[in-house]
Amino acid sequence: PDSIVSRTVYLGETMRIIEKTGIAAPQEWEGTSGEAHLWWHRDQQPGDTLTLGFAVSEAGTYRVRGRFLKAIDYGIAQFAINGEKAGAPIDFYHDGVVITEEIDLGSFALKAGENRLSMTVVGANPKAVKTYMVGLDYLKLEPVR
Repeated sequence: PDSIVSRTVYLGETMRIIEKTGIAAPQEWEGTSGEAHLWWHRDQQPGDTLTLGFAVSEAGTYRVRGRFLKAIDYGIAQFAINGEKAGAPIDFYHDGVVITEEIDLGSFALKAGENRLSMTVVGANPKAVKTYMVGLDYLKLEPVR
């Protein structure tokens, strides 16, 4: 009861697309939550951004974590929450498709209503095929007490 922390999970493929370069669409993928993820693909270049909206019912400070996919043709992305950088850029290169563990993006003061998650391509691993794709399985929020 009191020791249970409430969590809110947003499946990538259900988040509202506010702004994008290229194509961002659901892709079925076994092992992801909901058996699909949001696949951002199609000729991105460094500097391109995808911005997604997620609604928060109560303003406050939240720890934000995400689960993503990695693959041979995925890029390095810098994340931001409401314009504030969320950690260091993340390299999504892997020599096969894998689903990551949850990655901690940091704690952020979020407003009630729609907030924004942005991902900007900043490059690619030297070993990667340079198509700069990103796959978002889910975003998870936990209130910070």
